[in-house]
Amino acid sequence: MADDNAINLTREDLHILSELDSRQYGFLKLNAPENAVKKKLVLKAIDCLERILIQAQKQKTDGILLEKPKNEEFFDADKEINVDPKTYCKLGHFHLLLEEYAKAMSAYQKFYKLKNDHWKDPHFLYGQGLVYFHFNAFQW
Repeated sequence: MADDNAINLTREDLHILSELDSRQYGFLKLNAPENAVKKKLVLKAIDCLERILIQAQKQKTDGILLEKPKNEEFFDADKEINVDPKTYCKLGHFHLLLEEYAKAMSAYQKFYKLKNDHWKDPHFLYGQGLVYFHFNAFQW
């Protein structure tokens, strides 16, 4: 089933997006006119990631609301969407680069809750620290 609103990212787009993280904060100004193309790509990636997260949440909700037959898998393994916690971290980086601090904080907090060894990810720590600094919240 084809989706009319499908988002297509090329290999080149994915390569560019893979290089973006919290380290570019302050150096890469996505709101500057010269970075309009890159900003458009980041917005497209955010839309794509949010759709994946919404679909995964919808599957979880459907699984809770409907009874699961005994000794059977509720979701077909090929159709179930498993979200890697790094997805939330990447989403946080994108929102941080767009200076959307509340959304960045939300994504970083979700990563923090899902990833037990979050303290091993320096890009997450730096990004979350920048967001805390923005909100003058130094509790961590």
